[in-house]
Amino acid sequence: MTEPKNNEQTSPASDLFSRDYYEGRSFSGVELADGETADVEFFQCKFENCRFTRYAFARCRFEACTFDKCDLSLLKVVDSRWTGVRLLKSKMLGIDWTQTAKPISLSFQGCNLSHSAFIGLSLPKTEMIGCMAREVDFSDVNFSKAVFTKTDLLGARFFRTDLSGADLSRAANYSIDPTQNRLKKAIFSLPEALSLLSPFDIEIR
Repeated sequence: MTEPKNNEQTSPASDLFSRDYYEGRSFSGVELADGETADVEFFQCKFENCRFTRYAFARCRFEACTFDKCDLSLLKVVDSRWTGVRLLKSKMLGIDWTQTAKPISLSFQGCNLSHSAFIGLSLPKTEMIGCMAREVDFSDVNFSKAVFTKTDLLGARFFRTDLSGADLSRAANYSIDPTQNRLKKAIFSLPEALSLLSPFDIEIR
């Protein structure tokens, strides 16, 4: 099913997501919680100042979409596909991204994605710029050639994570064990890079 592009904003009072395909639509100020939308495709759509807390998108598809200044905290993404999705200045606490359909490709800028889980996902070349990613589980993630510029990684878990060629030169507060993660050609900067020595119980003067 196809729909002509329509850039008009959709009011929260409208019968939202009643179709199975949306292309080029802008959704602004939508607030939905504790409900579910299933089997809907969104292509090149923009969501701005929307709130989908504790909401579920089941078996949906988001392709080349943008979420700007949205609150997606505790969003459920069961079997939904996210490809080429940009997340800007959005709050997305506690999302279990492992439930998504694969493959998945996301970019984050100015977002708070603390307490979320990305375990086992393949996210090469992902950009996570100016974000807060505290207490996030990045175990077994393929982050090869990813960029973490100005991202706060306090308490984030890196275990068997592939960070080969990744740029953490301006990331902060990370704790990464080089014996438990792949760091070939990864980029770090001082003084934060000194934390890489913590597993070796040595003293630097």
